[in-house]
Amino acid sequence: MADNRKLILDKFQEHVNTSYKDFCVRHDIEASSESLITFLIDQNLIPAVSIKRFTVKQEFEQSVELSIPKSKKIVALSDKFNIPERTIWGILKKGN
Repeated sequence: MADNRKLILDKFQEHVNTSYKDFCVRHDIEASSESLITFLIDQNLIPAVSIKRFTVKQEFEQSVELSIPKSKKIVALSDKFNIPERTIWGILKKGN
C-alpha cells in the first residue's frame, strides 16, 4: 500500500511539473516560487481554506513580537481579512 502512495506522489509531482512548465511557456513567464504558487492556486491544488488558515496563523505569529493583547490582535486580523473573530480564534486554537 505504501508503494501505491509513493507512486501517486511521484506521478503527481511529475504531472504538476509538466503542467507548470507548460503554464510558464504559455504565459511567457519565468518559473519562480511566486508563479508556482499562483499556478497551484489557479489549478485548485491548494484549497482556499488552507490558504486562509496558513495566512491567519502566519500573520498572528508575526504579531507575537508586538506587546498587544491577544484579543486585540484577533480583532485586528478579523478586520484586516474580513473574517469573523470566532473563525480567527478557531484557526489559532486548532493549530494546523
